[in-house]
Formats: sequence, structure tokens, C-alpha cells
Amino acid sequence: MKNKKRKELILTDLKKEKKEIKDCKYEKPQINNLAYEEEYKKVDEALGKSILMGSGDIVFSPDPSDLADVLGTNTKTAKNIIITKIPDSSKKNYTDKEGNEKIGICLPKIQELTGEFQSATKEIKMTEICAYANKSIANILDSSDVKNQRELGRDNVKCLDNINKEEVRKEAKSDAITGRELDKEFDIHHLTPQSTETDINIITDKKNYIPVNKDTHSLGHSSKILDDPDLTFEEKKEKLNTIIKEKKE
Repeated sequence: MKNKKRKELILTDLKKEKKEIKDCKYEKPQINNLAYEEEYKKVDEALGKSILMGSGDIVFSPDPSDLADVLGTNTKTAKNIIITKIPDSSKKNYTDKEGNEKIGICLPKIQELTGEFQSATKEIKMTEICAYANKSIANILDSSDVKNQRELGRDNVKCLDNINKEEVRKEAKSDAITGRELDKEFDIHHLTPQSTETDINIITDKKNYIPVNKDTHSLGHSSKILDDPDLTFEEKKEKLNTIIKEKKE
């Protein structure tokens, strides 16, 4: 199978809905009876609608009523939270089982919000609901179903990474930072680190890979310039070339 087709199939699988969380096995937290039984059930149902993707990521429903249920608040407040406190970086696109493109909120962001609300509120019932939701999410993220899918997702991302590196190596002509001719043995640098929590398409985009000689790569990391998230690539390039020039003088 050609690389282009392999990449398409892997990316499709990474974004695909595998199952709803209600179909995953996870330990539900102990109920302290500080809220009504129906309110605990609403938390379970809202979290149960979350989608486990092929990447191992989990996305929560963008419906304000579902967020309201896990925070123990009303729909109006939840809608405002979605608008003001959930940036695009905390959302992911996925493909449902019918092949429709949808968007969801990253579950760790929901967990973060439940923790914030739990700390901020003085209302016992809301504190209890948020605590229950927070612990439920922790257990979901730690469940064997999710861990196994996350591992499969990592393997697929690694496969994409290797394909991209192979293609870049074949096409590489010069050091992307210094412009020098590449040595026989050279490195491939990720502009967006694979460990970064970001969109799969960004991590595995071939534009994210640049060929650099080993000495350039080493200097880039030892000087921390290549690791600085506040610098553009052009700014990093300029700073590194300045250092290289000064060393020669």
C-alpha cells in the first residue's frame, strides 16, 4: 500500500468514533447522598454520551444541557461557560459511526471545569455533583478500554510519524535552518512536538517535519531556542544562525 493511502486510512481511524463511554467499563464513584439520586444519574448519562475516538481521546457533548448536568448548574450558565471558558484548542473533530463530521469538547477540559466549580462553590449539592463528575472522569480516563485505545492511537501516530520522516528524508536537500548541505547522517526535527496536546492533523502534517544537520539540531535544543513555544520558526532560525555566526568569528 502506498504511503499516501496508508496515511489517509490511519488519519481516518484516529478521528473515528469507536464507542460511547456508556459502553466502556469504568468504576463509578461512591455516592454520598448529598444530591438527589436523579442528579447522579444525569451525570452518568451526560458522561456516557462522550465519544472514545480512535486516537484514544475522549470528547464530551457540546450540548449545554449535558455540561449543566455535570456541573450541577443550569443550561444558561453552561452555555455561557462553553462560549467563554472553552477555547477551540479544547475541542476536537471526530467522525461518528454514520460518517458525519462532529465536534466535541476534550474530556480533560470538562474535568478541569468540574474541579474549578467544586472549589469555587459553597453550595453543598453542587460541590457533591462536581466531585462525583470529577472522580467519574478520572476513572473513565483510567479505564482499560480507554487505555487500550490510547495505546492503539499512539501506535498509529507513530506509524504516521515514520512515514512522514521517510518522505522528508527522501525529499530533503539542505539544512532547513542554516541552508547548508545536509550531511550523510542528519536529523528530522518536529516543529510541533509529538508530546504536545494538539490536533492529530497538526502533529502528523508533513510540514511539521524539517531536515537539519545533527550539530544544528543539537545547538537548537541545547540553547532552548527550538523548544521556545513563543518563537515562530523564522525567529528561531534567525537566532540560531546568529549564534552559529558568532561562534565562527
